[in-house]
Amino acid sequence: MTFLSCLTKDTELVLDTSVIINLLATEHAVPILKALEVPIVVTGNVVREIERGAVNGRPEFELLTAMVNEGIVRVEELGGEVLATLFDLVSGGTEESLDDGEAATLAFAYGSGFYAAIDEKKATRLAAVRFESLRLVTTIDILAHESVRTLLGDELLADATFRALRLARMQVREHQFEWVAELIGPENVDACSSLRRLAKRRATIHHLQNVNERTA
Repeated sequence: MTFLSCLTKDTELVLDTSVIINLLATEHAVPILKALEVPIVVTGNVVREIERGAVNGRPEFELLTAMVNEGIVRVEELGGEVLATLFDLVSGGTEESLDDGEAATLAFAYGSGFYAAIDEKKATRLAAVRFESLRLVTTIDILAHESVRTLLGDELLADATFRALRLARMQVREHQFEWVAELIGPENVDACSSLRRLAKRRATIHHLQNVNERTA
């Protein structure tokens, strides 16, 4: 199945915490990000969020630091109106607020006119309401980008995607399911929690549609 990434090469890309963790889990984060041929940004808030995870022995902070030192990723701190937007996004009730990393990613990307790479559904929903002009992509959009697919090839891309799904529990959107399932192989779907949920939901919908057709 063909899946077209919505990521283009016309602007910088701001990565959220979950996207960084997903990409690092692939074990090919550096070549993947280089293949995109766009400047890659993370906010200082995201760096500190990942650093806190290092207390529990997680390796992402060390790996991210290496990419920053190599110039693959640029760290930006928030200020001015962007910082005010961040405070607004982290305030309020649970259903209408975001964590620090997500809020910083959206606020900086919107304020700078960049793409935001973010996977969380609540953040995506709130961004659609608050920032209509903000362009959003997911980790899958990055992995499905033509330059990444060409660089890695089908076999290596399948392995990288499977690792992100299994080790980092990468989220997958409904419209991305068939492409991902075909890429990693249907036999591997059950090994990925996010795909199992989607597969079950799709099977239920398909069953109900069949019942409705028989009773119509």
